[in-house]
Amino acid sequence: MTLNGKRPDLDAIIALIPPKARVLDLGCGDGELLARLIHERHVLARGVELSEANVRACIARGLSVRQGNIDEGLADYPDGAFDYVILSQTLAYLDHPASVVNEMLRVGRRAVISFENAGYWRVRWRVLRGQGVGSDLCSGEGRARAITLPQFEALAACVQAKIESARLFADDKPVRAFPTWQARIAIYVLSRAQAMV
Repeated sequence: MTLNGKRPDLDAIIALIPPKARVLDLGCGDGELLARLIHERHVLARGVELSEANVRACIARGLSVRQGNIDEGLADYPDGAFDYVILSQTLAYLDHPASVVNEMLRVGRRAVISFENAGYWRVRWRVLRGQGVGSDLCSGEGRARAITLPQFEALAACVQAKIESARLFADDKPVRAFPTWQARIAIYVLSRAQAMV
């Protein structure tokens, strides 16, 4: 999910996080987002990553990251330990997405979740041409589920989360009309619905 080698969602996620916030990045990869948040927003950041090689890369960058499977929960973290919990381009690879989103909202005040929209017109065109959706079978990546904007919004309702905002992009440009068709990237900010009463 790169555009000319650049992740178009990272700048938008960074803009959502206020300075000095407490942040947990789930599925943090090689730590690119964590490092940028620390440098640009001066946040207190932690990460959880499944890949041992990526954990080593994060530690080499001086980041506080532990190896773990987020599908198994976040029992190491107390309720409300973070201001923001981020799940960037990882939702499609989870076995138990609803449980993970619930855990995100338990340990954090807000959840920031980005994913590639499977309803995007180019993805639909690929399906019509018989090219499929999700990971390339030769890539070595785990299987990925296709997620559309309505499916994600149904997930938010299922876990009783309030959608505080949605930022939708076609590559690096904001989408204003026909989001299910035109948005390639979605970034949602969720909070607990009952906390917002």
